[in-house]
Amino acid sequence: MKTTNLILFMAILFLLVSCEKKSDLIIEMSEADEIATEGMEEAEHEAEEYNDSLAWCTDTSNACTAITINYYDSLFHYHSDQFDFHHENYSHNNLDDDHHHSAVNTHSHGNPPEHGEEEEGEDHGHSIEGHQEMATIRAEHEEYHPN
Repeated sequence: MKTTNLILFMAILFLLVSCEKKSDLIIEMSEADEIATEGMEEAEHEAEEYNDSLAWCTDTSNACTAITINYYDSLFHYHSDQFDFHHENYSHNNLDDDHHHSAVNTHSHGNPPEHGEEEEGEDHGHSIEGHQEMATIRAEHEEYHPN
């Protein structure tokens, strides 16, 4: 019983100490991360625009030619690839790192809690929602992708 209590005490102590650990992530995004974030946002927007144009072409009353359809499709793929390119250049080394944050960040990484309440904006990293939105656009594209 003493051993169990000692193990339980040590586990609780370890959890308390680990929760208080300061993060080694930087608070401010680097200029390269800001450029990558802007690039991802622009690529997502443009991919959606060209996919919408491609969807518009599927209506036979709009009389799009094969050249127009291939034009919209190729630009969709270009911007879809640009999203991945910019994501590869994003360091994930800041407090607003994606892959575990939502648009309203509730994680403080052991840093002051007021940072954890800030909303994502132009000075913050992208959130997992950016990946989800891009995945949705890519899935929608499959319906309109020319054979």
